[in-house]
Amino acid sequence: MSRIDELVDAISGLSHVERPYLENLLAIKKIRMAKDPIDLEFQEAAAKVTMWETEWKNLNSWSLQWVISTITCSLREDKDRAHKGIQKAKELLKEAEEKVQTEEDKIQEIETRNEKYSVDHRTLEVYRQEVTELLDDKKDHPDSEPLKQAIEDCKQRYEEKANNLKKLEKVKELLKEADSSILEAILELKANNMKESMMGQGKVYFPDAAYECLLQARQLYPQLPTLQSPQEYKNEKDNTGAYYSPMQKYLWDVRHKLSELILWCDNEVIELMGQQTEHQIELGQKIDEYNLFRRDKTH
Repeated sequence: MSRIDELVDAISGLSHVERPYLENLLAIKKIRMAKDPIDLEFQEAAAKVTMWETEWKNLNSWSLQWVISTITCSLREDKDRAHKGIQKAKELLKEAEEKVQTEEDKIQEIETRNEKYSVDHRTLEVYRQEVTELLDDKKDHPDSEPLKQAIEDCKQRYEEKANNLKKLEKVKELLKEADSSILEAILELKANNMKESMMGQGKVYFPDAAYECLLQARQLYPQLPTLQSPQEYKNEKDNTGAYYSPMQKYLWDVRHKLSELILWCDNEVIELMGQQTEHQIELGQKIDEYNLFRRDKTH
């Protein structure tokens, strides 16, 4: 038996691993995306711990906040509120940590299950490459041209999806950078009331870095939905008992709108990744079909 025949037989025995291997990789990517909102939840909880600890520190030191609370005789009440806020924020942080770990465990489980497939799939790709090179050294039969073209068409479809996925990943990075910038701005405003008062009451503040990130994201992927600006201010406490000024609340609401855009990107990515996986499986099948045809024509 020739080396080409050996490789063709080996590929036939390994080709069944391609779909489960690639589908497991797809499942891992989907879990990582599902973890994104949880990661943001974790960051938000950590930020609120910092916010409350800053307020607690200000209430226990010679600060403007301490002076105001002392004058208005609300120091004890404000300290109690800050203490409760710290406790609640830490509870939320712990819950978010547990959620993150749960998703990490899911990923680890699939990666472990996919290890055997991974080894076999690497072997399949090596064999596929070798038999292709061996057959490329021989003259092609004219009837193989449609099969060769089918491979090129499949590669083109795969690359189109890969290009859009690359753009969407960059868009998500930009949206997350915008989110981090807005979160930093909220903490800064919350810790320094003087800065907000100097800006002027009723003004809308939006960090330049966040604006630039959103602008770049829009230019990179024009299909990205427009970020809807919050319209209504509700003076209500958050899940840790904190109240925010209109300027701070506006930024919190923008963050929630940003999370909707990130979710939109995730849905686009999931659809494209599913299509790309099918194109990759199809490409392997087309290559094997092409090589089998060429092998048979050399006999």
